Amino acid sequence: MQKKSNTQTLDQFIGHVFTGEYEQAMALCDADVKFVVFREERDSQVPIYGTHIGQGAGTIFFKNLAQMFECGTFEMEDSIASDNYIVRFGELAHTVKRTGDVFNSLWTMIVRFDAAGKICLYRMHEDTAALEAAMHIER
Repeated sequence: MQKKSNTQTLDQFIGHVFTGEYEQAMALCDADVKFVVFREERDSQVPIYGTHIGQGAGTIFFKNLAQMFECGTFEMEDSIASDNYIVRFGELAHTVKRTGDVFNSLWTMIVRFDAAGKICLYRMHEDTAALEAAMHIER
């Protein structure tokens, strides 16, 4: 049987996340996977910010994301792959459920794979000022 490529694994992971199949998504991750969203520190006003370690924390993070946003567009413009990393970038437009405002942003995703082909790091970068404006957060 042919081994799945890291690109195939990441495509499956994203597909599972966007359809709410979090257990299936986490099965593609290392037990100690690290999800870093926008910044490493947590933030009381934006619960998705921060570092989330482990499959359980990853599941909670993606469930929180689904509660916060009505997913609109999430388009990948390009992808760069090496042996253990995939970097993707594109554009998104999601509606903040609490405010009804649309969050538009360019995004970058950096994903590292371990020797077994499991996701061990998932790091997202987006326009946090645009996110906070759509959430009506004042600093």
